[in-house]
Amino acid sequence: MKFLLRTVLLLTCCTLAATSANDDLPVLGDPTAALMSADQEYRLGRGWLRGLRGQTSIMSDPLVQEYVESLVYRLASYSDLKEPNLDIVVINSRQINAFAVPGGVIGLNAGLFLNARDEGEVGGVVAHEIAHVSQRHFARRYLDSKKMNTAVLAAMLASLAVAIAGDGEAGMAGIAATQAGAIQAQLAYSRQNEREADRVGMQTLVAAGMDPDAMPRFFERMHNSQRFSGDPPEFLLTHPVTESRIADSRSRARSLPTPRLAPSVHFLLVQARLQAAFIQGEDHAIDHFRQYSNERNALGLQAARYGLALSYLRADHYDQAREIMKALAEEHPDQLWFRLGLVEVAMDEGNYDAAISQAERVLDLSPNNYPASILLSKALLRSEQPARALPLLKPLLGDRPNNPYIWDLAADAYGNSGDKIRALHARAESQFLRGRDQQAMQQMEYALRDAENDFALYSKLNGRLQTMKRLSEERF
Repeated sequence: MKFLLRTVLLLTCCTLAATSANDDLPVLGDPTAALMSADQEYRLGRGWLRGLRGQTSIMSDPLVQEYVESLVYRLASYSDLKEPNLDIVVINSRQINAFAVPGGVIGLNAGLFLNARDEGEVGGVVAHEIAHVSQRHFARRYLDSKKMNTAVLAAMLASLAVAIAGDGEAGMAGIAATQAGAIQAQLAYSRQNEREADRVGMQTLVAAGMDPDAMPRFFERMHNSQRFSGDPPEFLLTHPVTESRIADSRSRARSLPTPRLAPSVHFLLVQARLQAAFIQGEDHAIDHFRQYSNERNALGLQAARYGLALSYLRADHYDQAREIMKALAEEHPDQLWFRLGLVEVAMDEGNYDAAISQAERVLDLSPNNYPASILLSKALLRSEQPARALPLLKPLLGDRPNNPYIWDLAADAYGNSGDKIRALHARAESQFLRGRDQQAMQQMEYALRDAENDFALYSKLNGRLQTMKRLSEERF
């Protein structure tokens, strides 16, 4: 129960966050700084993220991850975040949702990309979530919660846990059953908080050269879908959208410059990639993309052909997938995604030599390319060449130490290279990042036992084990 309440508290306090009674930005000397430091928020958020990974399916697709990170960091660089140190995850769910957690954890559901009409709409949601982080809404909400009766707070959090887990109606009913006055007060704060995130996020959109009207446009469409279907997207359960809020944000958008933007090809490719994965039934996915064969928009047709090739690959129709992907790569030689598509086709066929050769060409053109490095590492591991995979994985671990998927690959590479100690360490890191603290520390104990004759390695591993214990036991 303690873990449940702590986990839900983190999610709840960023999405139903409180702000000051007026609608202005926080002033210097905000009392939350004394209550919870930025470092505490960072540790709090990373601890919650470890628990989330253990309970929720996180996408490991390197191409999707690279695009999402690029978009989030692009917007973060124009936000009020002083030194963005973010962890960004894509939830493997078709539901429309997004969240921000203290200390710079940003989460986006795959469904957000499936339902957005352009990159600006996703950017609007991202900018809104970044505003929750930059304005330290969690700490401000946490400060206010000190004035609440703890029984009321616990009841609200337990109810919200159900809603966050996916049963929205049951969760909202639970909230209604708690003490109404305190809950209504919290929701009132939340509405002010959401308006502030809208305004700050819109400023970020404009600074990044994106369309400010994309934010109210997407929120209005979600609001209308709730009204007509009666089944609100998950996003609306934690980010209440009202007609007055939409009107306010639309009015604000009209006063801001609207740039002329060409459609983002990478957004279209990500959307097609996710559609190819999420459409139920391989034949249905193929039929979906075939209907765009007469698409007149060049970028739209390019994305549809990419989605069709991936749908053929999903159905194990390798010849058709390779033919389309090869044609796209020849027509658009600067678009590395199509070359990486050929790597994926070769890997699925079991033609690892071709996959390795093609991935190495991409890395020649784009050194340190994340998707190419991951795909090449996987091809090398499958072709029983773990020693060649390790030089690729070590820099990735340095750049992305909080990515459990890379630690999984490293564990395989070390294990198959005969380095048992480092394989155990890598498995421990992977387990720890997924919230399996006891299993992780047990793996570290095994590694320490085998490293007794190597003082330097033993000291390093022991230091890491002590850090794991401290983080596991930390309470806020």
